[in-house]
Amino acid sequence: MVVWGVWWQDSFWFSTGRQTRKAKNLAGNRRCVIGTEKSRRSRNSEGTAEAVPDRAAWKQLIEIYNLKYGGDLAPLLESSGSMVFRVTPQTAFGQDEHAENFTEAVTRWTFTKP
Repeated sequence: MVVWGVWWQDSFWFSTGRQTRKAKNLAGNRRCVIGTEKSRRSRNSEGTAEAVPDRAAWKQLIEIYNLKYGGDLAPLLESSGSMVFRVTPQTAFGQDEHAENFTEAVTRWTFTKP
């Protein structure tokens, strides 16, 4: 699923409403694929999502998110009953769609836990 979010602490963080299809799907199966909102240089990550209930982490995340996108994420998170998820990547793929040889312009990374 393509979502807005930020890379922070070696993970991808995003929020979504508690009743969204995304949240319901993750409740049933935490494995997921994240795609970036920029398609010129596609980057996708496979990993496992975990809900983050820690409001102290949310405060830090909100600051980083606001710097990236502008605005203030805090009221939206608080008023909509949103959830915050952290996806720890296990595999990532990158591709430059404008490369001369598009089919060979793919890179794959596999991450191991420390």
